[in-house]
Amino acid sequence: MLDPRQVPTATIPGPELPAADCAVRTRGLNKHYRNPWTLRVTRGLSDLDLDIRRGEVFGYLGPNGAGKTTTINLLLNFTQPTAGEAFVLDRPVADSQVRSRMGYMPESVNLHDYYRGRKLLEFYAGLAGVAQELRAERIDRLLRLVNLEDAADKRVSKYSKGMAQRMGLAQALLGDPDLLILDEPTASLDPVGRKEFRDILQELKRQGKTVFISSHILSEVESVCDRVAIVQKGVLKRIGTLQELSTGGPTVFRVRTLPAPAIEALATLGAELTIAREGATIRCADESMAQAVTKLLAQHGVEVVQAESETQSLEQIFLTAIDAKDEARK
Repeated sequence: MLDPRQVPTATIPGPELPAADCAVRTRGLNKHYRNPWTLRVTRGLSDLDLDIRRGEVFGYLGPNGAGKTTTINLLLNFTQPTAGEAFVLDRPVADSQVRSRMGYMPESVNLHDYYRGRKLLEFYAGLAGVAQELRAERIDRLLRLVNLEDAADKRVSKYSKGMAQRMGLAQALLGDPDLLILDEPTASLDPVGRKEFRDILQELKRQGKTVFISSHILSEVESVCDRVAIVQKGVLKRIGTLQELSTGGPTVFRVRTLPAPAIEALATLGAELTIAREGATIRCADESMAQAVTKLLAQHGVEVVQAESETQSLEQIFLTAIDAKDEARK
């Protein structure tokens, strides 16, 4: 049986941001679930230390069951942590004053589909406490933003999945929030809808909004997010910009000639060797292999024409960060 006090923590290097600069800040945030029958404790989230800057688009990635939804529920104060604390816009998440400054769109958008689009937003605006004199202008602006002006007077039951998703985003933005939390926002969108959604996110960023996106569609996150975090089984594995996370990838050496003894030695090290007419390329899987290859080439008097680290895609970063074998055993 897992003791919550003995759950290992993730060590993630990086400077700590001043609290005032953070839209979201968590310290030692834990959430564990105990089965009432077996008394087994399941780790939903373990010692999460997370700083999300104001005004950035932040991607939160992980395989199914990684703890993404648990994190969102804690930030929205839908559930209480086992330990630790979370702050939104420099206030505790339980502070009622912070609610009006947040917008949330769940993965499954359920709308009152007997309304027409504009009337639905008017209804939600009332629930969100938007002042009567501001509603018409704000609704018009949001309909333009999500490209639903032509469908404003159409019954919501006739909307496509993509249109319903965009209406859900408009609903989340009705209160003009400083922080927008999106759970799998592009899961039901076609390629055109995803392109439109990316454009909307860029506009929100220009307006100074902070956007937190939980997703497993890596290509979408890669194209819109300033920074990303990767979680697995409740533990934060990596966090940073794509440029920061892509460092430390495979090192590639390019040489003009390789003597036969060097070729044999490289095969022993396990380096990937490609020989062409113009020279040879040696690809090293990790830093330790790169150091061994550097030493070997020097011993054999081989001149290195170029040595560089390959830039990794977000997919490569993701697969490197998580334990893929552990996921396959699920």
